[in-house]
Amino acid sequence: MQTSSRAETTRGWFGWAQAPRLSVADVAAMLWAERALVLAVGGAICALGLIGALAAPKTYTARSELIVRMGEEYVYQPTAGGAGAGATPDMQTIVNAEMRLIGSGAVVRGAIEGVGLAALYPDIAASPASDGRKLAAAERAFAEHLTIETAPQTPAIGLSFEHRNPETAALALNALVQQYLSHRREVLVGGEFEALSAETTDLSGRAGQATSALSAFLAEHQIGDFESEFAALAARSGDIETQLLDAQTRRREADARSAALRQRFNAEPEQIELYQESDARRDLVEAQMERERLLAAYQPDALPVREVDRRIAQLQAFLAGGDPPSITRRGPNPVRQDVASQLYAMEAEARAQRGRETALEQQRTEVRERLRAMQALEPRFRQLQRDRTILETNAQNFASRAEEARTRSQMLGRATDNISPVETASVPTQGKSLRWPIMIVTLLIAGIVALAAGLSRGLMRRSFPTPSSAARALNTPVLAVMPRRQDPKQAKTKPPKPEKAKKGKPELSVVEGGA
Repeated sequence: MQTSSRAETTRGWFGWAQAPRLSVADVAAMLWAERALVLAVGGAICALGLIGALAAPKTYTARSELIVRMGEEYVYQPTAGGAGAGATPDMQTIVNAEMRLIGSGAVVRGAIEGVGLAALYPDIAASPASDGRKLAAAERAFAEHLTIETAPQTPAIGLSFEHRNPETAALALNALVQQYLSHRREVLVGGEFEALSAETTDLSGRAGQATSALSAFLAEHQIGDFESEFAALAARSGDIETQLLDAQTRRREADARSAALRQRFNAEPEQIELYQESDARRDLVEAQMERERLLAAYQPDALPVREVDRRIAQLQAFLAGGDPPSITRRGPNPVRQDVASQLYAMEAEARAQRGRETALEQQRTEVRERLRAMQALEPRFRQLQRDRTILETNAQNFASRAEEARTRSQMLGRATDNISPVETASVPTQGKSLRWPIMIVTLLIAGIVALAAGLSRGLMRRSFPTPSSAARALNTPVLAVMPRRQDPKQAKTKPPKPEKAKKGKPELSVVEGGA
């Protein structure tokens, strides 16, 4: 059996940290032994938390809500061309853009200037910093107390602003909304008219320069209307070619007819017998004519008619015996004369067509030279004309766009139908303070820190306040507990190494109470 001195020396090498197992009772005993420290630490932290909770200011939250609808400012209007015109973004994109616009620095600065820095943040206004630093600090403070939120797939934006003064909170939030509505007009449609007007002026000036260059080009080459003159020359060239072919054909035809008429003219005699005259034949003809006149007044068997028939029969019998000699007359051949007239006409026609052919060939040469000259000038003319047309067309398009932008800007300046305040900010009547959250958090922190301090100090002690912990640590049964008599201030000496227990004999220990 071991003596108490042996147990005392063994106890000096063990403590809470060397205990193999700690029960809930051991932990409670340890904390109870260090109750002074636990209460001191917990009380100090609770006092600090109470002071902080009492010093926490009371804030008031003003709230407002906006409804967002699709507006004309979000409809895509291309600056040049018409590709993609009328395209619109989805509603969630528009709401996100409006939220970013509300929280932008320009809107926040405008709201701060509208309310006044001294009224909104008097501490910042009274600081000795420069105006720029004061405004930057105020913007950061305003952004920290401003909350902008929305729900997914909901065209509504909720705004809230916290401040110590309820009137200032409502005033600042309403000023923010007004500044946002004013600023969004300038951002979305405010500068488009000026930009389009400036571009229209520039394009008009360049179009005037292009027109002057084209006019100078036409005057330099003595051209009135290039298109009309070029088309007229091309048509004239084709007409001259047609007339030249016609003249050549007519000339060849006239030459061929002249040659044929000359052969006929040479083959015809100059004079021919014109006619022969006979008295018997003339009397016969007269008698026949007289009989016809009588038949108009008498019957065929009347005496005057029979007398004429008798005379006609005598003349026919006389002529039947042979034609007596008659008088023959000769004169110019009319056929030869007609052929000569035609020959002279064809020769004149041939000479006329030959002269016409020569004149047409000269005209064709002149027209072709002028046409080649205009064809050489055509690329330069087309370039000048194309530049002028493009500039004039773009100038007209930009002028129309500028007028539309001016009208749209004026309409949006008078109304904001697509952004409607569902609820304006009113003065909040109930404030919000962080006293209770601070106190609860302080209590939790005080409890945790106090328990940690008590457990740490108890684990560092080299004593066993309970017999069960000593028995577990020394692996020996505890027979009695005696109060500690050693002065805790006495210098500690290094205990001798414990002797090994004899085999087969249990050791008994006497432990002094650590309490």
